[in-house]
Amino acid sequence: MAVASLSLGTDPVSAQGPAQGAPAAHGPTFNKDVAPIMFSKCATCHREGEVAPMSLLTYEQVRPWARAIKSKVISREMPPWGADPRESLPMRNDMSLSEAQIATLVAWVDAGAPRGNPADLPPVPTFTTGWTYGSEPDAILEMPVEFEIPAEGELGVQMFYSKVPWNEDRFAEVVELRPGNAKVVHHAGIFFVDIPEGTTLVNGRIVGPDGKIIGDRGSAGLPSTDSGLPGSSKLLSWVPGRGLDRHRPNVGKRIPAGKYINWQLHYNPTGKVEKDRSRLGIWFNKVPVTHEVLIRQAGDPLATTKGGLSLYRAEGEEVEYKADPSSTRRSRTTPNIPPYAENWSLTGITPVTEDITLYAMSPHMHLRGKSLKWVVTYPDGRDQTILSVPRFDFNWQFNYELAEPLKIPAGSKITGIGFYDNSPKNKWNPAPHLEVYWSEQSWDEMYQPFTEYSVDSQDLTKQKAGPTTSAPPQQR
Repeated sequence: MAVASLSLGTDPVSAQGPAQGAPAAHGPTFNKDVAPIMFSKCATCHREGEVAPMSLLTYEQVRPWARAIKSKVISREMPPWGADPRESLPMRNDMSLSEAQIATLVAWVDAGAPRGNPADLPPVPTFTTGWTYGSEPDAILEMPVEFEIPAEGELGVQMFYSKVPWNEDRFAEVVELRPGNAKVVHHAGIFFVDIPEGTTLVNGRIVGPDGKIIGDRGSAGLPSTDSGLPGSSKLLSWVPGRGLDRHRPNVGKRIPAGKYINWQLHYNPTGKVEKDRSRLGIWFNKVPVTHEVLIRQAGDPLATTKGGLSLYRAEGEEVEYKADPSSTRRSRTTPNIPPYAENWSLTGITPVTEDITLYAMSPHMHLRGKSLKWVVTYPDGRDQTILSVPRFDFNWQFNYELAEPLKIPAGSKITGIGFYDNSPKNKWNPAPHLEVYWSEQSWDEMYQPFTEYSVDSQDLTKQKAGPTTSAPPQQR
């Protein structure tokens, strides 16, 4: 498994120039010019208790890292952001720096990193401890049990279940999945399911009629997530770099009463026994919800019906073929990635069979993942690239939220074009001489270009006995 490199440098370094804290005769200062950039672009991660290795909220914390900050922002390694602005639509969660912001930071370091006038310092942002989003959740749900990860070995995706704790459907504007132990969580997902008849729950696990625990994804007897509208069963994913989904005030993710929360967690051993009990934070919509967010991946028809043709095109093939878009292992007809292949491609073609509104896209690949691009082809034949991630990084897998929702008419298609690098040129490649299979582990591969969208015709305000949107009492 790749490990994210968040450090701004190998050691704290002091900027060359005037003595620490010396006033600047001209040019930017920390208090007036640099602090606003740090607070808006860096503080989410660079604060106590978060993933970055140092806090960057005060002058005393930032000053020793000045030269490293200059180097990282010039190279655009920090803040991490994968979308190419030349080919992608504007994103509302874009954390990249503008050229003007980079120039300000460089000029500040070159001037000796002056502190400036204390009166110019804006208020330090406040955060809710333990959550990326800026407030305490309306409800916090935990995995039903704490799970112990062995020191060694290969684990499949572990399945846990807990009952949705309210009696009517609710809608979430914001959801966040927080690992209890991020060192061991490779990826995770939250789904809503029904428990099969004849089974029981014991310590968060399904026990079959034979008394045996059904613990891994893919085991016989697990419940299906295929209920409600297609794409409604999935709440969100956690992978390195993401785990927070924000929707619009009037557009939410349904949390269905009467269902069970399916916690799917894939763990990687670290060499010692570890424990995890992940949590789910929920912020409910505060205004009436008009449309329900659905989440599907490339190949799944974007519609209210479950039928449709799922198409893929693999490297070197001239014709399209059916595949199983619901499987991370891909169809048996999907070719594996050959050894030393530097530019191997897999394309998923997603039919849009009803008018939809697109809100966000999320790429998921593994260590050979090289790039992913979303292209919309409209009924008139016009192509529009809406997201291009030219240098996919397993350590930073963002959910790219469109600044403005995109209307896509029926008869369009969304093409997800993925490339993989199984050559020695890929620094993350564990074994370029081996064929790469489609499976859960980081040394295998996945192809999952997810989309978040709603179907325009499904206006909840026009449906009889529509679900309520008020928040229930807080759950702890």
